Amino acid sequence: MRMRKRLLTLLMVLSLLLQVCPAALAAEDKDRETDFFTDQPHADVDYADMVYKHIDGAPILAEMEDIRELLSDGGNEKAVEEKFNGFTDQFMEIVTMYSLLNIQTYQDVTDEAAAAELEYATTLYMTVADGLILLIQDILESPCDGFLRPQLTEEDIEYYTGYEALTEEQLALSAKETALVNEYMAAAYKVYTAEYEGREWDDASLAKALAAGDMDEETYSAVSLAVARNKNAALGGIYLRMVEVREAIAASNGYDNYADYAYEEVYQRDYTQKEIHSFHQAVKQDVVPLYDALYQLYYYESDNPVYTGDYAGDVALDMIEPYVGRLSSELAEAFAYMREHGLYDIGYSDTKGEAGFTTLLDSYGAPFYFNAPSGDLYDFSTAIHEFGHYNNFYWQKAGWNESSKAIDIAEVHSQGMELLFTRFYEDIFDSAEDAQAVQDYLLLNLSSALITGCLYDELQQFVYAEEDLTLEKINREFCRLCKDYGLMPEDDEREELYSWYNVPHTFTSPCYYISYAVSAAGAFSFWLDAQDDYFAAVDDYLKFTALDAAYGFQESFEALGMESPIDPKYVEDLSGTLWEMLELEARLAALEETTAAPADLDLNAWFAREVAALYGMGAIQADEDGLLRPCDLAIWNDAVALVEQIIDGLPAPEDGEAVITRVEFARLLAENLELDQSDSAPFSDTDDGAVAALAALGAVNGYADGTFRPDQPISRAEMWVVVYRLLVSLVDQLMAA
Repeated sequence: MRMRKRLLTLLMVLSLLLQVCPAALAAEDKDRETDFFTDQPHADVDYADMVYKHIDGAPILAEMEDIRELLSDGGNEKAVEEKFNGFTDQFMEIVTMYSLLNIQTYQDVTDEAAAAELEYATTLYMTVADGLILLIQDILESPCDGFLRPQLTEEDIEYYTGYEALTEEQLALSAKETALVNEYMAAAYKVYTAEYEGREWDDASLAKALAAGDMDEETYSAVSLAVARNKNAALGGIYLRMVEVREAIAASNGYDNYADYAYEEVYQRDYTQKEIHSFHQAVKQDVVPLYDALYQLYYYESDNPVYTGDYAGDVALDMIEPYVGRLSSELAEAFAYMREHGLYDIGYSDTKGEAGFTTLLDSYGAPFYFNAPSGDLYDFSTAIHEFGHYNNFYWQKAGWNESSKAIDIAEVHSQGMELLFTRFYEDIFDSAEDAQAVQDYLLLNLSSALITGCLYDELQQFVYAEEDLTLEKINREFCRLCKDYGLMPEDDEREELYSWYNVPHTFTSPCYYISYAVSAAGAFSFWLDAQDDYFAAVDDYLKFTALDAAYGFQESFEALGMESPIDPKYVEDLSGTLWEMLELEARLAALEETTAAPADLDLNAWFAREVAALYGMGAIQADEDGLLRPCDLAIWNDAVALVEQIIDGLPAPEDGEAVITRVEFARLLAENLELDQSDSAPFSDTDDGAVAALAALGAVNGYADGTFRPDQPISRAEMWVVVYRLLVSLVDQLMAA
């Protein structure tokens, strides 16, 4: 194979981009001893041995009545205590079985039997939980209350004595809600299509056709929009029924608006819908420009293979495990328990529900981490994120009267863990450049969480306040909000957007999403402090995590002497500090000088990544007008000039202004690179050896109908993509040698 030094240079650049080396170990490898948490019991049982069992509720409810019959005589207090303790053990088993079954339904969304059983388990859980509270109420009003009162706070007693039993209507509404959630999960798993030219197209087949050049961008956009509308109609119909049921749930609990009910009763927030509006506005004003700046950095780093590596399964856990203890020995203990007992499911599966979560299996004192991997860097950040939840659950008390922490606080545990882990990126990844790219990715995601958290909160506030709600109204409001939050140009002519259905929480956990926004703002507090004194910030994070569940979101920060993260002034200061700390102005200016894309390179085009990479390496240049003209047909002069970047001694073409065909370009590459052309091409319309050689290297892949179309003129963009793929293949060969 004949090469010039230019090819070797290009290969060196690509090898640096494509190679992901094993994580280097930092010099400091000892656990950092901490003592912030109180030890809790944890069963020495593997997840594989935790089996769901169906529980009959009738004997449990009968047991409650047996206890009640003893309450009139104070001499029965000891017997009441024993029976009550046995009853609460049964209740915790119900809670645990519910959690196990919930995991199972996420592991296989096609398991209709599990989905039906989950409806039963949900009703059983709510019925017994309601019965337990009423039993406690009766005990407190009896002469047998002496054993129970010392276990309760004044707030507990006030809650139990003032509690009103669930009505038959409320139980029925809960069952309807669970059934609709199951219906949604099954529907979301389906593949949605739209018809075009006698064929049904889905998102995957459309993307493949576009990448292969078998469909133009205008057609692709039109058919993709039709697919989105069909999915929007199917899932939107379910959602409208959910809204109706949830409004009835709110009304049955004395609320005029479901979002008010969710804020106060479901998530127990220490701020209201109305109070969060100023936070929405601060995010629009101060975070949106920050996100735009971070996105520019991310885009021009997007060809870095660190983003597209496979971190699923145990890969991410293996990468982060050596560093967990450097934050805290207590974190290391929780992490070791998770791995030793297989308390996670984070591998690939065709039947998994699209979700990532951590839950507590109360009877075992065992948290469990679930994730449906996406196959890229997101799985790495998710592993750290969910471990923040896992650690909190590991140290959380598990009992019938123990409260869980507010969702907003729980998300600070996860996002704060992600930010504090950035300290180890240069050890975990191959280079300082990779570490910077991963940090930029994280900060982009967290600023996105601030934006989308507010956007979806506003959307759901609209949904639950709107009279005569329709799917069209939701689609229109979503479009308006996307413009409001800078996610699409204000002058965009579209009046409806359909993709709000891509957020599962909208269906399964209504009004949850604001938690991602307020918690991201809160998590940044620890990261900013860490820039001055890292381990002092880590200790503050651990103190925050160890706070009692009685603390509210804003109250928790106040307890540590920190600002409220939802104060608009805090959001303004946070944005300004990040601009300065990350040196965004200087980095963007440098980026503009060195890597500004030509005006006609559409960054959303199917060829953008490959063309931008070659342009950034100097392998292709813009013309005197600053344009690349990627969609023009390539001529022989174009082809020879490109190939001369990598191959010595090419003769001048006889007719340089003539259009070059796909097979002619394949032969130009294969003959001058001296590739093996002995095989036949794997296409129905050519057996050309040059085409076969490039196909074997993954440089060409033909069209969706199995053809190569050898005599069709090749566009400049297609030619550049072939060369990029060829270089990548040569890099792989060098790395394997």
